[in-house]
Amino acid sequence: MTNYSNPIAPGGSASKRFYQENRFVLLLWVLVTLIFVIDSWVTHRFNNYLIFENTFRNLIHERSLYAPYPNFHDDANHYGPVFSVLIAPFALMPNSIGLLFWNLFNCFLLFKAIQTLPVSDDKKVIIGYIAIPCLIESMLNQQFNAGAAALIILSFTQLNKSNNIWSAFFIVLGTFIKLYGIVGLVFFFFVKKKPQFILWLIIWSFIILAAPMLFASPGFVLHAYLDWKSSLIGKNEINVLGGGIDISIMGFFRRILNQPEIPNLLFLSLGALIFMLPFIRIARFSKPKFQLMILASVLLFPVLFSTGAEDCTFIISIVGVGIWYIFENNRAMKKVLLPVLLVIACNFPLLLFPVYAKAHPLSLAVISLPYFLVWLRIIYNATKSNMAYAEDTRPELAGALTK
Repeated sequence: MTNYSNPIAPGGSASKRFYQENRFVLLLWVLVTLIFVIDSWVTHRFNNYLIFENTFRNLIHERSLYAPYPNFHDDANHYGPVFSVLIAPFALMPNSIGLLFWNLFNCFLLFKAIQTLPVSDDKKVIIGYIAIPCLIESMLNQQFNAGAAALIILSFTQLNKSNNIWSAFFIVLGTFIKLYGIVGLVFFFFVKKKPQFILWLIIWSFIILAAPMLFASPGFVLHAYLDWKSSLIGKNEINVLGGGIDISIMGFFRRILNQPEIPNLLFLSLGALIFMLPFIRIARFSKPKFQLMILASVLLFPVLFSTGAEDCTFIISIVGVGIWYIFENNRAMKKVLLPVLLVIACNFPLLLFPVYAKAHPLSLAVISLPYFLVWLRIIYNATKSNMAYAEDTRPELAGALTK
């Protein structure tokens, strides 16, 4: 197996400054995580974590996983039934300790996933720095979105290592927890042993679907999946009608055009058409950088076209932005688009003027615009006849998904 950890970057020297090391980036990530865990302790802000950990208690007592429980927390759960199994180890701890390890789990999982990308260490450092503003939002909100991003990335990188079994596992697990994970199925185009891959998708689907049955009856669990479907439909209706925070690109265009009745299907159809454009370049399927561009597009697409997107959800997309940035050859675009995106990603309207921002949804929906522009740039570069990203023969990109 190729060793990706060569400390000498091409054209560089063996010595690096401390801030150019992935260990330092990890230190910053952990520091961010701890700061917002401590903030939650001090302010007694546990709401989102309480929603999550309560799903395990509801599972073992066979109570609805999706009903509101105002005596315990605001809002309701919208993750799949198997999530109640994932959260179980944390739910068994006191809430303050459980929250600490929950946030650290998500932090380490995403960081580890980025380390598995088939790019050089210096590029992983860049991605790690770019992700920090969205990591802050994710840790502040105690969400699983960092973990969801990690599962999508791992479904790609395990194929890179010819691990069809584990790639299929991460796709199915991500889908059964948060539907965003289903986008990993597009990596099927890069798989050589397709029948084997399909078989593992089926096997893992049965295993993960049945996992909650270790703690509750099959009838309750199967009914919980129907409840999950209903909860997602209800949440979507609330977001589209303005009762929730829809900061997807669909929400942006609805608000800027003042046309809330534009259906999701129109946006999704156009988005899916654009998303599939690079796949006309069949000859590029074996090219490492083309595959990484598809990964970047996959990380951006489900957030941009989901009415459930929130500011903390963009931790999924920001890794795609990082992949775009390390391979983008247009210096002017990198110098303009990335800073604008990072400033908007910090969500200053909500932080500085929360009352105004919530009363004017467009000020929040604009968050999706620079991500959308990056996504369009990725699609353009992957589709154009003379690909903007020159192919690279360095060892760290030699693995690809061609085995």
